[in-house]
Amino acid sequence: MFAAVFRALGGRAMRQRDLRSLLLAMFLTELGVSAAFPLRMLYAQAHHATLSELGVMAGAFFLAPILFQIPLGWLIDRVGRLPVLLFAMIGHAIIGVAYILFNSPVDLIILRFLEGVVIAGLIPATAAYVADVTTSEHRAEAYGVLSAATNGGLLVGPLIGGMVGQQFGFAAAYAMCVAFETISAVLVLLYVREPIRHVNTHAGEQEVPWLRFLSGPLLGIYALTFAFQIVMGMFGSLWTIWVNDLGGSYTYIGFTFTVFALPGILLGAIGGRMAGRWGLAPTLLWFGLLIGLLYASYGFVTNLIVLLGLGILEGVLLAFLQPAMQALLADASPPEARGKAQGIAGFSGSLGGAGAAFCSLPLYHWNHPAPFVISGAVTMAGTLCAALGAVWLRRHGPELTQARVARARAS
Repeated sequence: MFAAVFRALGGRAMRQRDLRSLLLAMFLTELGVSAAFPLRMLYAQAHHATLSELGVMAGAFFLAPILFQIPLGWLIDRVGRLPVLLFAMIGHAIIGVAYILFNSPVDLIILRFLEGVVIAGLIPATAAYVADVTTSEHRAEAYGVLSAATNGGLLVGPLIGGMVGQQFGFAAAYAMCVAFETISAVLVLLYVREPIRHVNTHAGEQEVPWLRFLSGPLLGIYALTFAFQIVMGMFGSLWTIWVNDLGGSYTYIGFTFTVFALPGILLGAIGGRMAGRWGLAPTLLWFGLLIGLLYASYGFVTNLIVLLGLGILEGVLLAFLQPAMQALLADASPPEARGKAQGIAGFSGSLGGAGAAFCSLPLYHWNHPAPFVISGAVTMAGTLCAALGAVWLRRHGPELTQARVARARAS
């Protein structure tokens, strides 16, 4: 049944059993991770974390990838996609247990840092795997289905986590995280194989010069990733506290994640397909500018119903924007070093996320709209950089492909 559903949603990109199994595992992983989304900062507050400790806790999650993202990207290329995926999934399950057992503010800061380390391996390993097993014609479509799978977990996880946390306590929500992460790791171990393309590319591999990671398209997507993670860092610090300040209950906070995720499930594959049809540059430009304006508008919302409407609109825009971002990164990366390129992109994003996580709470208490307006403006600037990079790739991509073939023949 799952195979038929994935084929219907994802078209040609989803005809591979391994990829379908990975997507199901990512759905379960995101379900487990997001079960704690509505509660994390409130959990820390309940254990007497101060405002500054909340900021450090949020920033620690983004600080970890700054230190580990590039080494993990190198490791993804060296040892393979699956070992790093399994490390991340099993590691996150262990961290979920630790959240239940250790809950002082210092403990929570350390655990959030460790959580950042495992996520720094999970995301680029998954993205590199998808790039390895898809062609450029269907890559954006495959990333759209990946986005739908993760949004499916995000649809269910926060709502259930908020309800369970409100009824049975914080520990029960973290127990859910542990259970789903464990199931996803078993699924990958049993049903997902290392991509043949990666194994063949890795054989006799020579070190890729660093200048190849600084092409125009890659610099453009690094800039947008930096900007986008500023938004994620801001939301990671503020969302639950801000919505709670507006009068939202734990269950309502979980529901905001659900309505945000629903468009990604319904439109993820379509968004990826349309990005391939319209072209990456127009998709990045228009949807990126629109979502930048939306992020700025959040700062002026005081009505909980309006907030849900904006969350739905954000989910729609991201259903088209995210597959285009991931496809640009994959298409512009050296095929033999996609893990490292993913790591560099993650590193640039973590710099933005860490800065936003540390600064957002003080900015919010100084002036409530300020962090939202700043995040929106930075997103629009990053969008312009990525769109220009996509234009450059469209014009010079064939030349890069010919150069890669010549290098492969020479070696």
